[in-house]
Amino acid sequence: MDYQATLEPKTEKAIKLEKEALAQIKETTKENAHLVSNLHSNLGGLYRINGQLDLAKRHMKNGYLSFYKQYQLLYTNDSIPQINNYAVLLIEIQEPDLALSALQKLAQIIKEYNSNHCLDYAQVQESLGSICLITANISQAKTHFKKALKIYEDIWADEPELIEEKYQAIQELYPQAGIALAKSILLTKH
Repeated sequence: MDYQATLEPKTEKAIKLEKEALAQIKETTKENAHLVSNLHSNLGGLYRINGQLDLAKRHMKNGYLSFYKQYQLLYTNDSIPQINNYAVLLIEIQEPDLALSALQKLAQIIKEYNSNHCLDYAQVQESLGSICLITANISQAKTHFKKALKIYEDIWADEPELIEEKYQAIQELYPQAGIALAKSILLTKH
């Protein structure tokens, strides 16, 4: 059913399929915790698309927090996009401190289970920098971006075009963050 949900163009129907898949699992165990985590995260993403942000937050949080802690699924290929998606949702619902906290935990996990000099770590540093930009913490954003770019430069040393693309993408974030910050300030005044 999870696979059917990914192919389903209608969000409501995809949500129904994900919920049915979750309902078939009577008990979460160490053997199926990864699947349950993915189902909750997928369901959260669908609720996000559907504009049901409270349900999105609940399922995304269930998708990573409780299962990763309880079943030691801390560092898997799925955990990185799941936690990044959760952080993006938290930004959308004006909870940047929780988003930063989730990404900082993820950075620690990557550092512990892999290293602080890998692409996963660089991507999380880039996400941290983006959130710091959005929250007008420019100096901290710069620190995170520098860490990310240093890793990209080392890993992609033989591919200068990729490094240049990253520099351009990060530079383009600064004016975008300024616009987003201005909009949020204007929204809070009304």
